Amino acid sequence: MKPLAEVRLNANRMTRSGDQSGRRSPRLEVQLPGALKGRQPRDVQLVDLSATGCLARSPAPLDRGAIFDLETRIAAASWSVKVRVTSCALDGATTPEDTLRYLVGLEFLGLPAQEAEVLRRFLAKEQRRRSADPPAV
Repeated sequence: MKPLAEVRLNANRMTRSGDQSGRRSPRLEVQLPGALKGRQPRDVQLVDLSATGCLARSPAPLDRGAIFDLETRIAAASWSVKVRVTSCALDGATTPEDTLRYLVGLEFLGLPAQEAEVLRRFLAKEQRRRSADPPAV
């Protein structure tokens, strides 16, 4: 019998030993169109989503620390939240034929209760649905 996973606290993050990602909540792979609204609005594609943030594909780099309003549709409903850019890097999946794309880490800021509940339900429903799907052959 394996011992219980050791839990350590690290700068407001709870992680299990062996989990080097430092994630506060699990991420779910998605393909959702979205838009970042600010001084320079831009369309983005959300590639993963969690209760605390998301990863988006952007056609242009974004400055770390920049604040935007993210707008997308979750569970067929409009969904909007204020986000902060936590990271930005050239997308390694970009081919020479593609235009340059960037992967942008976005942290949700002050997620209102209603939006948090919509997100929580969406993530739970998707995780249940995906765990029930038979593996792809």
